[in-house]
Amino acid sequence: MNTLEKLVSTIDDHKRLMMKVKNPSEVDTRQKAWILYRLNAEDMVTTTYGQILTNLERQSELANTLSSIGGALYRLLLSKRKELKLSGEDDDFLDELTKFIRANENAVGSVETKEVHLGWFLFQAYLDTGVLTLKLKQGKKKGSNSKKKKHTSYHITVSDLEGLHSVMDLVKVENVEMFPSPEAPEPWQSGKFLHASGHGIIKKKPHKDAVAQVKLGEMDYVLDALNKLGSTGWRINSFIFDVFKKSKLHQGKSPFKAMKEVDPEKRASLLIELEAIEKLAERNKERAFYHLYNCDFRGRIYPNTAFLHEQSSDNAKGLLLLDKPVPLGEEGLYWLMVHTANMFGNDKVSLDDRAQFVQTNWSTYIDYVTDPFGNDDWMDADKPLCFLACCYELYMLQDFVEEGGVIDDFPSCLPIYVDGSNNGVQHLAAMSKDEVVAPLVNLVPQELPGDVYMFIADKTMVVVDDLATKTPEKVSEKFDEVFDKLAELKGDVAKYSTNPSTKLYKESYARLQEYKNQTYELKKGMGPIFWNRIKDRKTWRKTVKRPVMTLGYGGTAHGMVDMVEDDTRSLSTYLRDKDYSWSVFLGHLIYKTCKKELNGPAQMLDMFENLGMLQNDKEEHVAYKQVITGFPFVQVYVETKTKEVELYYDNASIRLNVAIRKSEDLNKGKQKQSTAPNVVHSVDAAHLTMVIHEADYPVTVVHDSFGCHAGNMNHMFKHVREQFVELYKEEPLEHIFAQMDALHLIPTKGNLDVTEVINSDYAFA
Repeated sequence: MNTLEKLVSTIDDHKRLMMKVKNPSEVDTRQKAWILYRLNAEDMVTTTYGQILTNLERQSELANTLSSIGGALYRLLLSKRKELKLSGEDDDFLDELTKFIRANENAVGSVETKEVHLGWFLFQAYLDTGVLTLKLKQGKKKGSNSKKKKHTSYHITVSDLEGLHSVMDLVKVENVEMFPSPEAPEPWQSGKFLHASGHGIIKKKPHKDAVAQVKLGEMDYVLDALNKLGSTGWRINSFIFDVFKKSKLHQGKSPFKAMKEVDPEKRASLLIELEAIEKLAERNKERAFYHLYNCDFRGRIYPNTAFLHEQSSDNAKGLLLLDKPVPLGEEGLYWLMVHTANMFGNDKVSLDDRAQFVQTNWSTYIDYVTDPFGNDDWMDADKPLCFLACCYELYMLQDFVEEGGVIDDFPSCLPIYVDGSNNGVQHLAAMSKDEVVAPLVNLVPQELPGDVYMFIADKTMVVVDDLATKTPEKVSEKFDEVFDKLAELKGDVAKYSTNPSTKLYKESYARLQEYKNQTYELKKGMGPIFWNRIKDRKTWRKTVKRPVMTLGYGGTAHGMVDMVEDDTRSLSTYLRDKDYSWSVFLGHLIYKTCKKELNGPAQMLDMFENLGMLQNDKEEHVAYKQVITGFPFVQVYVETKTKEVELYYDNASIRLNVAIRKSEDLNKGKQKQSTAPNVVHSVDAAHLTMVIHEADYPVTVVHDSFGCHAGNMNHMFKHVREQFVELYKEEPLEHIFAQMDALHLIPTKGNLDVTEVINSDYAFA
């Protein structure tokens, strides 16, 4: 019996337990998941399989996993509603189903717990068959004096990876939620919140006011964008897929992060993603496939698909081709070469220099294709598989020309992209009309691209250098001694860590902790010395990049601390051995530097925080209709209460805390903190929607990244800038604030002429 058969058999056994003892022909409605009794077991496994894989890859907590499985089962019930109306005997069933549907659509009541129970019913089959297991996981708290309590939760782990992935070979992939479909989805219909598939146009559980606005039918821009994306076909690049499969078996270098990851949990997550991508690509390699798209509450557009889509990792993006080719035309080769340089990582020079870089290295790139494992330096590129896909496109073009073809006529299917230049800060600079910050994020024409990350890195390095020179001599003198001693003690712990129960391990660990405690205050003052010893500007740029990137979406000092802690561990052994207090020092310094040097954006962030507080005072959500697109933005942060859900398995009780929304009470702290990132995301979503709506050629998008065929990139390059200008001609900031009577919060702006974006080569490059 294969894994799918085992799962189906187990579910059928569980369904029989739902029936009344005295009358086995009737379902016992006291059972928490009795509403599932009319569903086919294989349909249940098929529908939810994508949810299982996705939550494993995300390392989700059990409650979230069960909720997503339950949501998929709810949509299956919804799709089956008409055919289940068989007789009057099903009145109870249909009444319950109707209540469940209404609760889900309006996001009220205890729908969250209902979904958990539905998910648990199916999930038990995976436990019974030994495919998955439950693991009680204790969360980490950062810093020795952190006030955050450790969070204990249940997670799922794979005990039979082969069995789990074998299911994909057995189910009808086109019926799996979150998997690509061989048919384009039915179009979204004006005035309807729900798609034919049961998915809402806004993900998860939007506010009832947003649902009502959707039903007014005033979202033509959004519907057109979603339907255009949904009608865009994709296919698998057979050459890259072959390299993908061989790379998994290759004993040398690898293009996959999974093969380099040392953390066992992260590695397991990456391997699940890798296997899922391969399986999905194998199932779809001979046909075009499509995705259903919908929005989050801010209007950002996402494919309702897991793993194999354009917004996934390099592992998936490198495999993807647009279904229908477009000739390169006069400028297509130029843009193909620019994109190739970008994927390699040479994206900080002029566009012409990028194209020249590829011309210079053309023969090397052809060699990568002819012998990808003998010439494996392509694996060192920023985006290895995407870069190799570019090399293969150049190889095919060369072959086409050698066979007598003309470059302009070469039929290209490779999607190429232009990206915003720190899009969050871009929008904040445009809103504030900050002419000083504008060149750093390429809102004005200039010979070479501005680099806000390097700018902040350089400013931070100057401050660090100054602070290091002012550090008391006694601290400076002790630095090497303390650092060397810590390295020695950590080495002792590592030496005995294979058997933590031994006396040697316990003694070495105790010595390490004792020394850490002894030197705690001393180490706190060593941050400037530590960071000042790192002189490589490239390393500094990597260190500040993510913190600066998040600033545009309301990034906080605390968040930047965590990013410094997480991101620098991979840069060098020296950085991996740093003290947490040094991450606190640098995270706060980066934040202060950003707020000081990026004045206009900083003012905008303060303004949005004030807007959140204003709405708090009025006891109202931050809510508005987006300019031009009409998207109904409603920021719903309400107080939640926790309801304990008790589940039973193998004669044991499992208690989960499920957050239940209170209907009206605002979470004022969350609204204050989140207004900035959410409003900025909504504005960049409006720009994205406008670009897709106006395009008369196939378009693909990844938030602030816009893709199309190389032959259409000339249009796209101009088009993205034109729509950015059109958006800001409508004064989106004033439009938003006027709807909440908050115009008085907008500070004095600078003198930037946003129309200059039209002539900026690097605003979206």
